[in-house]
Amino acid sequence: MNRKTTAISLAGFGAIAACALIVACSTGGGGGSGSGTGPINNPSPQPSPTLSPGLTDTMQVSSGGSYPVYTYDPASDAGVVFSCGCSAQAGTTTADGAGAIDITPDSTATPSVPNPTYTMVAGRNYIVVATTGAGAEAWTIQFAGRNPSRNHYLNGMNPSDVYSAAVALYVFNNSPLGETAFDDWNFNKLVEWYGTLQNSPNGAEETLLNYIASRSAANETLFPAAPSWNPGQAHDSTMAADLVNVKMSGDPTIPQPCPSSGCAGEPTP
Repeated sequence: MNRKTTAISLAGFGAIAACALIVACSTGGGGGSGSGTGPINNPSPQPSPTLSPGLTDTMQVSSGGSYPVYTYDPASDAGVVFSCGCSAQAGTTTADGAGAIDITPDSTATPSVPNPTYTMVAGRNYIVVATTGAGAEAWTIQFAGRNPSRNHYLNGMNPSDVYSAAVALYVFNNSPLGETAFDDWNFNKLVEWYGTLQNSPNGAEETLLNYIASRSAANETLFPAAPSWNPGQAHDSTMAADLVNVKMSGDPTIPQPCPSSGCAGEPTP
């Protein structure tokens, strides 16, 4: 199978540009304004301006291995982007030498228009991607609480790993711009699937996990498609195919996007 990384075509760029903004976020996400939210379509009240969400993590990239044993290196000094998928922008920050990140409520947005500041909203899911200078990527997804003590992570110690990358990549690949936000998924269901991936993945899931590890070790991108905030992002067709195979694999714990009425049973912000 051809595992070469591909770049987005000009036609793909046009399609993404035509769908510049997500039009729906989950009820758990709430309303709001700012580049971190975008227009949404739910009856939730505006979030209180006193809320100050923030996220912390230790981002690490796989240096190889296969299920169930993977090895890791810190994503030292990596550039970091994070987004709830509610608009065509993302926030940015930088990891320290140990791969630790501290995401603040307001950060520099990418791209810088229509708003140069990306503002987080409590009660939303955020995909976080760290890219090292060599090109390796670490992925995870987190739930932002009203303050860091109320954040929720895929695992208790919240370092990124091959399993968190699989969950975040699956949400990313099944959240088409203009239709579904990364926030439109019940975080508790994502945690449940994370446990399945750790303990009893099926064949398609194990293939995905091992491919994530091999791509990371080779310093290659994990993006299955270009994100809204960077239409020129290189991406990998095999990763996209592996994610489709996982979706069709029949694992009953694979999460589904929330209905238009919102996510029931989500964590409390």
